[in-house]
Amino acid sequence: MIDSGFQDVLGQAKKLLNESPFHALRMLHVEQLGDNVMLMGRVESFFLKQLAQETVRSATRGIEMINNVAVHQSP
Repeated sequence: MIDSGFQDVLGQAKKLLNESPFHALRMLHVEQLGDNVMLMGRVESFFLKQLAQETVRSATRGIEMINNVAVHQSP
């Protein structure tokens, strides 16, 4: 069962990503996985992966986050 506190965290994380000036971050997904938050999607650099992680971390308030973002660099 998803409690309202967890929903608030997920909502805030999604809001922060959607408001990012980086388009790639707006395309990522945040979901609950058990007692954790999972960040998923694809970006073109490790910088963007780290930026997404830190953006979501600011909303998780101590909830463990799993960064499952894949980096696919353009040729």
